[in-house]
Amino acid sequence: DYRGSDEYRSFVSPIPYFIYRGKYIRSDREGVRGNFLRTDKYEFTLSASASITPETEKSTLREGMPELGSTLELGPSFNINLTGQNFNQGWHLQLPWRAVFAIGADDNGYLGTLFQPQLVYRTRISHWTFHYRAGITYASNDYHDYYYSVAPEYVTEKRPAFNAGSGYSGWNNNFAFSRNLALQGLDTRLALFIRYDNIEHSDITNSPLVVDNHSLRGGIAFIWVIK
Repeated sequence: DYRGSDEYRSFVSPIPYFIYRGKYIRSDREGVRGNFLRTDKYEFTLSASASITPETEKSTLREGMPELGSTLELGPSFNINLTGQNFNQGWHLQLPWRAVFAIGADDNGYLGTLFQPQLVYRTRISHWTFHYRAGITYASNDYHDYYYSVAPEYVTEKRPAFNAGSGYSGWNNNFAFSRNLALQGLDTRLALFIRYDNIEHSDITNSPLVVDNHSLRGGIAFIWVIK
């Protein structure tokens, strides 16, 4: 349901997206980016991403509390190419800072900010494109409040009050594979990912809404490109 929860959900959903490759704005399955400054060695971009949080009203840890929403993130990122000829291969460092907004929840709107330094590796293995991503997260007080604080009106016998602060928010590893598929002349792709998050040694582990410092997420996508 969220990092720190021991409850999981599975879901199937159509997720449309559009591909646009202009001089300054680009959009594809990796998100929306604005290329303000770009070379083969470094780039300064505006980036966006989204995540789905389904059915958190079923969470027993948050029973009686507002439902969590899916999130939209938007902000600048400074990226440095470390080993590849360009950003499509080899190692590079990403330094994104993003504002986070909740959608489809009891409390929609601005949630706070995230700073997520991360190392990214990209290469091709036979017909597959491989992405590896490892990073750490620092979050604002508002963001941690949304997921981990317990206001006095939501206190129960087993759920004491808690006020989350800003700061270190854990680290993660992410593995992703994708490849083109020849399927009756259609332009299709298959993609899969698995992500591990660890929130040990962060202050949010003291929240009564946290019972597991480790979380694992994964997914498979079938992508049909319509031109």
